[in-house]
Amino acid sequence: MSLNLRALHIVRAAIGLLFAGTLLSCGGGGATPAVPQPSRRPVANVADNWIMYGHDSRHTSASQASVNGPLQTMWRYDPQAATGDTFSSTYNAVAAIGGVYVHWFQSAPTILGAGPSVDGVSVGGLRIWSFVAKKDFDEGHWLSIFGNNVVFQDDEEGFLSSATGKPVSQGAKQWSATYDMWGETIPDTSGLYAANTFLADGSDLFVYSLDATGAARWSALKQKSSKYSQDGNGALVLSNGTLFYAASYSDQSPHPTGIYALNASSGAQLAYAATTPAGEMSADANNIYLVESPSNLVARSQSDLHKVWSVSTSSPLLAAPVLANGFVIIGTGSGVEAHDPASGRMVWRSPVQANGYGQSATALCAALASNTLVVTAVDGLHVLNLSNGSDLWHGAVGGAQGGVTNPIIVNDPSRGATVYVTDSRGIIALTPH
Repeated sequence: MSLNLRALHIVRAAIGLLFAGTLLSCGGGGATPAVPQPSRRPVANVADNWIMYGHDSRHTSASQASVNGPLQTMWRYDPQAATGDTFSSTYNAVAAIGGVYVHWFQSAPTILGAGPSVDGVSVGGLRIWSFVAKKDFDEGHWLSIFGNNVVFQDDEEGFLSSATGKPVSQGAKQWSATYDMWGETIPDTSGLYAANTFLADGSDLFVYSLDATGAARWSALKQKSSKYSQDGNGALVLSNGTLFYAASYSDQSPHPTGIYALNASSGAQLAYAATTPAGEMSADANNIYLVESPSNLVARSQSDLHKVWSVSTSSPLLAAPVLANGFVIIGTGSGVEAHDPASGRMVWRSPVQANGYGQSATALCAALASNTLVVTAVDGLHVLNLSNGSDLWHGAVGGAQGGVTNPIIVNDPSRGATVYVTDSRGIIALTPH
């Protein structure tokens, strides 16, 4: 498949170096007297890794960590292209107490000379290993950590040893496992769930699951598409033994655009809602939440996908809504909004302008132990009070090359929380000071 088919990669010339930096405080607001201040406890006594898009299989984007301002840059890491190749862009990262895994792209003089790349990085910011897929096209889907493997699904369904970065064979499947698959992945103790959302020279569009060993378990919603058909949404979320899939097909044959509920064990279809999904999904015990066309934040019942409520928003981010402190939280063109999960009523709004537009980008993540929300914003980084949205602290990320986005949090009970953000060139690690 030629890179010219869907040229999404923007070559950025700036080259960063490893360095330690600081966040320059720009002041910060305080909570209103009637609302308790977040806990200043520096360490939450729960180990919590960020192993996939949205943190967990429900995509709550909520960590058990304690994160208060000010935050201090500990290090940054910039992937380096192989000799003869050219760095293109850093997409996002997942992380655990033992290491960080960065998804980026490098190009080469030949079409299949470089491509989707993953680096394993120590918690101190040093490169442990680097992998390049030798493919040509990368949509920037999030990595996931599945057992001892790092999984990527951009131009192939790839499994890498988290310790060495070496490819791990997953055995033969009834679909292509070596080229032309793109989409989101969800790791779970029950298995891995994923979708192929673009048809090039490999498999048609479909949803599938692997068991805990990585062997094929089931596949569903197989399309009969023309070449270069795609699912422009391709959102997954797993909750209560059900896999929900929000599809926006360019070629609706035979399955139409909408939201599907599939039995997570068998792939059998349980429910369908005819709608046009526009964003990623998150889930609590009862509902799924997402942005649907044109610009509505919608809650749907997990039992049968009926619409529980819908509220109009202004230029919403397409990331999965954050679920924390009993709120459904999104970024919009007018700021950050927290909604009541039962009614959709807006409970509070912050004027902070979140930076995270795009299908796979995120801008919000919650730290539950401190009752705070970390926001990558157009003016740097903010820490908001989850109870009322007040700005507790904000600062510019020292050394960031342009805006930062895709915030994640890892909590180590012995060291406390680490916040990771990415810019176009690399990844930055920050800790509460």
